[in-house]
Amino acid sequence: MSEPMDFWPADFPSELVETAFWSNEPAWEPHIAAQVVQWLGLHQYAVLGTELWVIRGALVNALPIGQTGMREVHGNTVSRRANEPWAAFVSRAASETVLYLRSFQSGEIVEPGKVHFNVTWVSEEEFEKLVSL
Repeated sequence: MSEPMDFWPADFPSELVETAFWSNEPAWEPHIAAQVVQWLGLHQYAVLGTELWVIRGALVNALPIGQTGMREVHGNTVSRRANEPWAAFVSRAASETVLYLRSFQSGEIVEPGKVHFNVTWVSEEEFEKLVSL
């Protein structure tokens, strides 16, 4: 299944779209996911978090087996602080997420497959709609 045409932010780089693995949402290899997060931050989209996917063929496992021998959740979340200005939240979310992605060690996962990270982002307008629900 391909992504909806209006899924991507305006002017989102085609090379990042083309490198995405798509399964209802996009995911990228960790070093490319970091580039995605940086682009989003520079364009005032806040990254709410990431989720590790291990991909084998067309199958996605979001609970891969880690070194413990158990299924594990990997990723990060970033929440907006009370009274935090949007620009500060965007910057902090991008910094924390890039740091997480760059520090992630794929050796933590023993399940075979390709490691990708799904990235969840939101515009300020979308965020305001979410918090008013």
